[in-house]
Amino acid sequence: MTRSICPWTRALLAWLLLALPTLAQQGIQRPNLGEGPTQLRTQVFALDIDEIDSASQSFTANLFVSVRWQDDRLAHAGPGNRTMGVNEAWSPNLQFVNQQKVFRTFPEMLTVTPSGEVIYRQRVWGQFSQKLQLQDFPFDDQRFQAILVPSLPDVSLDDVVMVKDEEHPSGLDPNYSLPDWSIVSWEVGATDYNPAGIADPDPAYVFAFETRRHVGYYYFKVILPLMLIVAMSWIVFWIDPKEMGTQVSIAVTSMLTLIAYRFMVGQDLPNVSYLTRMDLFILGSTVIVFVSLFEAVLTGVLAKGERVRAARAIDWISRILFPVSSALVAYLTLVH
Repeated sequence: MTRSICPWTRALLAWLLLALPTLAQQGIQRPNLGEGPTQLRTQVFALDIDEIDSASQSFTANLFVSVRWQDDRLAHAGPGNRTMGVNEAWSPNLQFVNQQKVFRTFPEMLTVTPSGEVIYRQRVWGQFSQKLQLQDFPFDDQRFQAILVPSLPDVSLDDVVMVKDEEHPSGLDPNYSLPDWSIVSWEVGATDYNPAGIADPDPAYVFAFETRRHVGYYYFKVILPLMLIVAMSWIVFWIDPKEMGTQVSIAVTSMLTLIAYRFMVGQDLPNVSYLTRMDLFILGSTVIVFVSLFEAVLTGVLAKGERVRAARAIDWISRILFPVSSALVAYLTLVH
């Protein structure tokens, strides 16, 4: 009879598997100790940008990373390169600080040339978090970045610097599979990473790209159907005020359809505390449909009170006022 491993034991074993390489490296001094910081020549190449999720504020990328540094202690007679595990020599133990769930597809190995140049290569695929500024959604441009840092303890700019690898340039495959965005530009470069702002900055290398959202999807699948629902509520202005039941029925149907549609499209919209341009358009459209319901009740009451002429005058004014109001809401939220 087999005995199951308790969850605490399983968690401890998992932590040890992740921490052992870093713990082993703590006893290995970095190259060029006492002769200035170790220089990490870095290349980040985006093989693909798969998806940008505005609702979760994240993006999915397929990145190739290559980092080179000199360690004369590992020089050998050759004739070819040698390979060794990352825990058998000094290694910066690189991590993307904004990674959420990523997979490393290459073995965690180092390649050492006869001259002592150490090469670390890895392919990383998965999700990266990115705080977005969505006030102009869905007519927005966004900047995304993947931040690569050494995760050794007590590492600083005095110990390690990350520089661009001029011999092996970074880049972006132009045949990316991103369906609803266009990548306008990209850039790479070394920077200082200090999110807390209270300690010495850490060395970092950033791959960043600027994007522009395609708005065709939102025009044809969100905005246009919503405008048709709003226009449906205007039918009450063309029905005789004496038919109060019919007027109210159409207005209530329009309101319920709009609410149901709002819930349906809500899963594609970002959950942020502020109002985006799309939120303002939906809110303005909802107010217009609600006011049309109020107008239907008002004219029906006036007609029952033998004030049919006043009710019809209100309907006549509404035939002009409501389309103009809808056009104004669309202009202020979607165009202006």
